[in-house]
Amino acid sequence: MLRYIKLYFTCIKRSIITRLEYKRDTFISIFNFFLTNVASILSIWMIMESIPSLQGWTMVELGFLYGFSMMPVALDHIFTDDLWNVAYWKVRNGDLDRMFTKPVPVLFQVIAETFQLEGLGELIVGIVMLAVCGSMLDVTWSFGAVFVLIIATVFGALVITSFKIIFASLAFKFKRSGQLLQVAYNFIGYTRYPISIYPKFIKGMLTFVFPFALIISYPVEIFLFQSYSPYLIAGVVVLVSCALFAISIVIWRALEKRYESTGS
Repeated sequence: MLRYIKLYFTCIKRSIITRLEYKRDTFISIFNFFLTNVASILSIWMIMESIPSLQGWTMVELGFLYGFSMMPVALDHIFTDDLWNVAYWKVRNGDLDRMFTKPVPVLFQVIAETFQLEGLGELIVGIVMLAVCGSMLDVTWSFGAVFVLIIATVFGALVITSFKIIFASLAFKFKRSGQLLQVAYNFIGYTRYPISIYPKFIKGMLTFVFPFALIISYPVEIFLFQSYSPYLIAGVVVLVSCALFAISIVIWRALEKRYESTGS
């Protein structure tokens, strides 16, 4: 285990050094992600200018929800972004050949190969939104509410990563699975609005099939409205994330045996 931890940080260090060789390009990319999310926030603000509330949610509450939704997404983006490349072209082009020749699990190499600095733009916007909107809310910062937000952020990133592993691994069978991964990933966008505005079918999808509401919507509702038991939700988040991650590893290992170099 210590060997892998040391190897991981060595790979991350190498990735950062490589990216910073092109400092201007790196900072432009970070700023681009920053502006993209600011534009999304402004679009919500424009909608809320037309209506006083959305299912009882004020603009400040929606801002807090949006800011928190970016936290697990940003962590996943920073640490596991290379899974998108596997899903779209690394299997199809035979670029994983070199990884299969090394005495280290392929999935570990994929995750360790890229430290995506652009995700810092998302993380910064999320933190700023939480700080600004949180200071404007008349809520009690109880230990349980803060605890469930921290748990949901860390283990929420693990849920997102698990789905990326599952759908990226389908590329071993179909050569490309990026479109399928994108469809699953797009469900995260629904959680940037109150889950109460959606019909029961969508609520069920976001809770039981793609449980992004479990890691984003419900923890925020606990913080804002004390709607659920924070420790119960935190426990469910940990259980679901660990189970999904274990399943994703099993699926990856089973499908990577189907890998065939296609180098085109």
